[in-house]
Amino acid sequence: MILRTPRFRTLRTRLAVLYTALFAVALALLGGVVQTMIWSHARNSVRAELSASGSVYDGLWALKAKTLTDTADVLTRDFGFRAAVASEDVPTIESALATLRGRAGVDHAVLVNLDGSVVGSAGRLTAMMATMPHRLRGGRQDAVVNAGGATFRVVVSPILAPTEIGWVVFVVPLDAPEMRTLARLSAIPLTVTILRLGAGGHWTSGDGTVIADKAVDQLVAASTRERPLATVSLPDGRAFASAKPLIGVGGRPQAALLLRYPLSAALAPYMPLEVGLALAGIIGILLVVMGSIRLARGIAGPIAALDAAARALEEGSRTELAVVGDDEIGRLAHSFNRMSAGILEREHRISHLAFHDSLTGLPNRSYFRQSLDQAIARAPRAGEQVAVLCLDLDGFKGVNDTLGHPVGDSLLRELGDILTELAPDGLVSRLGGDEYAIILQGRFDPDRPRALAQAILDRTSQPMKTDGHQIATGFSIGIAFGPDDGDDPDQLLKNADLALYRAKRDGRGVFRFFEPALDAAARKRRQLELDLREAIQTGQFRLNFQPVFNLKENRIAGFEALLRWNHPTRGEVGPTEFIPVAEETGMIVAIGEWVMQEACRQAAAWPEDVRVAVNVSPLQFRNLRFKAVILQALAHSGLAPHRLEVEITETVFLDGEDHVLDLLHGLREIGVRVALDDFGTGYSSLSYLRSFPFDKIKIDRSFITGVATDDGAAAIVRAIVDLAGALHMETTAEGVEDGDQLALLRGQGCGNIQGYFFSRPVEGAGVAALLSTVFAQAA
Repeated sequence: MILRTPRFRTLRTRLAVLYTALFAVALALLGGVVQTMIWSHARNSVRAELSASGSVYDGLWALKAKTLTDTADVLTRDFGFRAAVASEDVPTIESALATLRGRAGVDHAVLVNLDGSVVGSAGRLTAMMATMPHRLRGGRQDAVVNAGGATFRVVVSPILAPTEIGWVVFVVPLDAPEMRTLARLSAIPLTVTILRLGAGGHWTSGDGTVIADKAVDQLVAASTRERPLATVSLPDGRAFASAKPLIGVGGRPQAALLLRYPLSAALAPYMPLEVGLALAGIIGILLVVMGSIRLARGIAGPIAALDAAARALEEGSRTELAVVGDDEIGRLAHSFNRMSAGILEREHRISHLAFHDSLTGLPNRSYFRQSLDQAIARAPRAGEQVAVLCLDLDGFKGVNDTLGHPVGDSLLRELGDILTELAPDGLVSRLGGDEYAIILQGRFDPDRPRALAQAILDRTSQPMKTDGHQIATGFSIGIAFGPDDGDDPDQLLKNADLALYRAKRDGRGVFRFFEPALDAAARKRRQLELDLREAIQTGQFRLNFQPVFNLKENRIAGFEALLRWNHPTRGEVGPTEFIPVAEETGMIVAIGEWVMQEACRQAAAWPEDVRVAVNVSPLQFRNLRFKAVILQALAHSGLAPHRLEVEITETVFLDGEDHVLDLLHGLREIGVRVALDDFGTGYSSLSYLRSFPFDKIKIDRSFITGVATDDGAAAIVRAIVDLAGALHMETTAEGVEDGDQLALLRGQGCGNIQGYFFSRPVEGAGVAALLSTVFAQAA
C-alpha cells in the first residue's frame, strides 16, 4: 500500500503544518533521547541493586552452608554420638538428630550410614538423602536438587572416627517463605523466584510466575559465567532480571534463583518527568501552531496577493501590489509591480507591432484583414456598404535605387500621413512594400470612394519634398465594393487588386473600378500561365523561321527564329498573347534557353553563309547564365559563332548600361553578332548606338508600313540607313509587304529586308526549299 503525502491547497496551511511537524519531530526526538536516558538510568540503577542483592545472596548462601556444616561438625565430633553411630544406637542417634534440627533450624536432618541406611525420618526425601553422600564428588558438601516437584538444598557433613563411618545430611527446602526471606534483604522490592530446569530444557517456576521463555533460558545460561541484566516478559509484566544458577549433584545446575524487578516499578520515579515533558510538548506544539499560523499569514498573505496579481496579469489585466516593509516580501512585491508594468508595456508594444507597420505606424495586413472580415460580416446585418481601395505607389523602386532606402522610407511615412489625413472616415493600412489599402464602411455617400481616390491622385500629382529631395510620384488605385464585388474578404481584396492592375496597365496615376470582365481576364491569364508551364514540360513549342533577304547579294542571308505554340486544345496561341505572360512570370528564361538551343541545332544544317537570328528578352539578358547558355548552344550544335545573331531591344539598358555593355562586348569577343531590334521606337536609341557598335540595326515595321506613301516615314528611314552606313552597321527593314516598299528601300540603300512580301515564316523543314528558290520579285 502506497501512502500518499497529503496535499494542501494554500501555502498558509502548508507552512503551518510544516512548522508544526518540524517541532513535533524535534519534540519526538527529544522525547526519544530523554526516554533512552531514563531507560538507561533505570536499567543501571536496577543492575546495581540486583548486583548488590546478588552479592548479599551469595554471602548468605555461603554463610548458611557454613553454619549448617559447623553445626553438624559439632555433633560429629561428639564422642558419644560417634559411639552411638558405631554401636548403631538408634534412639541415641535420633535424639541427637532432633537436637541438631532444633539447633540448626532445619526441618530434616538424618544420618546416612556407610551401607546407605538412614537413621531419622525425612519423609518422601529419605530415599534421595540416602544416596546423596555417595553422589557428591570432589569434596563437595553442598548441592541443590529437585525432588517431588520441589527444590531443596542438601548439605552433607561426614562423621569421622577417625575414618568416615557415616554422614549427617541436612535438607533445606527452597520454598516461597525462603524466597521472601531473601527478597526482604534487598533495598528495593525485588521478587526472588526459584527456577527449575524442566524436561524440555526450559527454566520455569513451580508457582507459574515464570513460564517457558527463550529470554529466561538465555539469561540463566549466561549467568554461569557472569551476572548479566536482562529484560524479560513475564505473565505479570516486563521486568529487569538477573539469575543465579544453583549447582546440582552432578556439577550442573538443576535450579536457579531469578531476581527480578518490575519495569513499571523501575520507571515509576521518572513518571513525573515524562508527564512534565509531555505537557511541555503539548503546550509547545500549541504555541508553535499559533506562531506558525501567524507567521504563515505574514508570509502567505503577500504571496497569495502575488498569486492573485499573477493570475490577473495572465488574463491581461494588472493589479498593483501594496508594498509593506523593506524585507524580502516587500522587495518581491516592488519587483513584481515593476515586472508586471514592463510585461504589459511589452505586450501592448508586441500587440501593436503584430497589427501595425513598424515603419509608418499604420495598421498592417493582419489588422487590415481582420477589419475587412468584421466589416463584411457586419454589412448585411446593418444594411451598410464596404469599399476597398488598393493603392500602389508608382515608380517607388526607382526612388530606392537612386536616392536610397532611407529616403524611400521617409516617402512611405509621408504618404501614410497624407492618406490618413484624406481618409479620416476609413481605415488606412500599409500592406507591405509600396502597397496601401483603405477600407470605407458604413452608410457613406456612394460617390465617396471615387472622390477619395481622386483626392489622393490630386494630392500626390505634384512632386513631394522628402529629406531635401524633390520626388515625383503618384498612386495607381483599384476600387471594389462589397458585397456586390465580393461577399468574402479574399474575393473583395482580389477584385480590388484586379482593378489596381487595370489602372497600372492604363498608364498609372489613375483609378479604376472593378468590373466582372477583369475577373474573367485574370482567370484567363492564370490559366494561360498554367498552360505555359505545362508547355515547357511537355515540349509544345516549335520554331518557325522567316528569311532575311540581302538586297545587295540577291540571296537569303539568314533566318529569324520565331517561337510558336501549338496548344493541345486551343490550337495556335499567338506570341503577343503568351510572351508577355512568360516575361512577367520569369518563364521566358527557360523558354529562351530552349529557343537558343533549338535554333542553333537547326541552323547548323544550313549552308555556311546563312545566319540565324534569335530574339532575346531583357529578362534573359539579365540572367547571369546567359553567356553560358549561348556557349553551350554553340558547343552542342557545332554552329560557328559568327552565324548566330542575337537581337535585343533598347529595354535591356533600363537596368544600367555597364552590365549590358560588358555582356555585349563578351558576345562580340566570341564572334556572336548583335543586332538592335525595333530601332527608333524608344527614347534613347541614338545614345545606345554611340555606346556600343552593333552589327545591325533593324528598322521597326512602324516606319516601313508608310514608307512608300509618307514622306516623313521615308525621310526617317533614309536617315537611319545613312546613320547605319556612317557607323558601319548593316540595316534590315522589317515588315516589307509590297513592291513599292521594296523599291523605295532598295533605292535608299537598305541592305536587308524581311516581311511577307518574300515569305511568311516557315517551319524548319521548309528552310531548305526557300534556300533553293530564286526570288524573282527581289530582282
